[in-house]
Amino acid sequence: MSKYLSDLEAKDAICLIGHKMYERGFVNGNDGNITVRVGDNVLIATPSGVSKGDLTHDMLLKVDFDGNILENPGNYKVTSEINMHLMVYKHNPAMKATCHAHPFYLSSFATAGIEVDLSSIPASVLLVGKIPVAPYRCAGTMGLAESVIPYVNKYNIVNLGNHGPLTWGTTPMEAWFRLEEAESSCKLAVMTKYTLGRVRPLSRAQYEELMSFHHVPLAPEAQVSAPETTDNGEAAIPFTQLPDPAVRLSDDQLERLADMVVERLKK
Repeated sequence: MSKYLSDLEAKDAICLIGHKMYERGFVNGNDGNITVRVGDNVLIATPSGVSKGDLTHDMLLKVDFDGNILENPGNYKVTSEINMHLMVYKHNPAMKATCHAHPFYLSSFATAGIEVDLSSIPASVLLVGKIPVAPYRCAGTMGLAESVIPYVNKYNIVNLGNHGPLTWGTTPMEAWFRLEEAESSCKLAVMTKYTLGRVRPLSRAQYEELMSFHHVPLAPEAQVSAPETTDNGEAAIPFTQLPDPAVRLSDDQLERLADMVVERLKK
């Protein structure tokens, strides 16, 4: 049995993930790129200038590790960030797939230069771990490609400064799940700290128990910050006992906000 997906399996996975990216609002316009390794020195990659929601097999290109195009049935240009993806495979040969997109919360943290290291829920701390932010480098350049090298063997993700996240995995779905869970981690961090104003993190002992029980060996650098003690074993408080928010919305503002949510859900 081959250790790599066939070309057809890789293309199926890329189209599926691309459509998921688009449906979840992780990309706008022709944002994002996806690659899947199909050989020791060859991969299938998304093209430049195409919405990930429109991906089809004939749009995808076969590229070697020197960046040479081997197959291009649709006569498209390969993504301008191909070298960034190649760096993952060259420096961590165990990886078989990569995903890059611009989801709102992750991109916000990338722009603010904030690492996400909250010990929140099992899925976030195990599947993703700490989300580091790489220094800004110009999109599409070799500088950007090289900026991911320090992260590919220690983390499951890197958030490119003023840009957005890149994930990798031993399967296409693992790379996608890490991206999807990372965006959820960012939302959770903002919601608990700044909306609810209350965080009950996992303790260091609880975190280590999770890693041990689920056999997830994260490098020390990729582990989130977990306090020695926590109060998450105590009774929860009623929502009605939360302090009033510092900012109140008028009825008119609430109506407009509701209308915006409804319109967003229709899309």
